[in-house]
Amino acid sequence: MKHKESNPQQNTTPKSRLLPVFLNLSAIPAILLLFLLGCEHKENVTNISEGKKMVKLKIGDIAPPFELSAQDAKTVRLSDFAGKKVLVYFYPKAETPGCTAQACSVRDSAQPLKNAGVVALGISPDKPDVQKKFDENHHLGFQLLSDPNHTTAEAYGVWGKSIFGITRSSFLIDENGKIIGAWSPVSPADTVPNVLKALGK
Repeated sequence: MKHKESNPQQNTTPKSRLLPVFLNLSAIPAILLLFLLGCEHKENVTNISEGKKMVKLKIGDIAPPFELSAQDAKTVRLSDFAGKKVLVYFYPKAETPGCTAQACSVRDSAQPLKNAGVVALGISPDKPDVQKKFDENHHLGFQLLSDPNHTTAEAYGVWGKSIFGITRSSFLIDENGKIIGAWSPVSPADTVPNVLKALGK
């Protein structure tokens, strides 16, 4: 009685079908590793813009000057506030939850800021018409400045460190244009309290 010869091709077919699946699954860790390395590399180079290394500002530095359009299309310069304390805060995008909460916090703190002699200025890449609608929708009542080319954000060292472009940050500038408070990143809720605490209020 002859034994029926097994067909090698039949025996190996299931394994051969599973092999591509196994290879695909085994490649996932490598792909994730490459992705993470790519993200790390991106994080390392995001401080560099157009060949210039961005400098992180600190207390004691002179605040970089700027000239930007406000929501009412008027030109606003930092030099306009010489002799006054200025809160300059950067936010990624109007009408997003965090940015709205931050702006409303500044709005609700108008009197404490005024009592402390502080003028508030918000800066984002949004265009003036978007800033105007943002102001009107939430009755903000302070100037929002448009920095579409993120030139000012770069000068203050807050551009490119976040997936949102701008890292939410705030700076307190004294009457002589010197930085006396710097918070980067900063949470929406801490923006005003940081300033008042720095001034002993």
